[in-house]
Amino acid sequence: MLNVSFDIFAIAGLATALVALVFAFSVNSRLRTQLAKQQKSLGNLQNDVATLCSGAVDLGEHLAHLQQSTQNLSRRQDELELKGPSSVDNYRHAARLMGKGIELEEVMEDCGLARGEAELLALAQRLEKAS
Repeated sequence: MLNVSFDIFAIAGLATALVALVFAFSVNSRLRTQLAKQQKSLGNLQNDVATLCSGAVDLGEHLAHLQQSTQNLSRRQDELELKGPSSVDNYRHAARLMGKGIELEEVMEDCGLARGEAELLALAQRLEKAS
């Protein structure tokens, strides 16, 4: 009877081990599938991060260019503001000269005006006289 009960315990133990092995295999298979999905997701995330980093570098370069342009514009504005009143005085002086009948070429030379500026000023003078 001891032999029979030992055989029953051995068979029960083997059956339990077989069930545990099948369960472990099932869990292992599920974990491998989950691992493959996570590795694929990790690869996608790494690609996204690389793309973002590349975009950030491009954005940084663009921002540096914009800052340089802003500084150049600011410097140019300061130059124009410093030059501004004398430019207005040049136009006033040119208008006075034209009012006195001085030739366009001479006004351009004396006041440092471009031909287009002098012609526009002459036109304004004629319109002012007409009205």
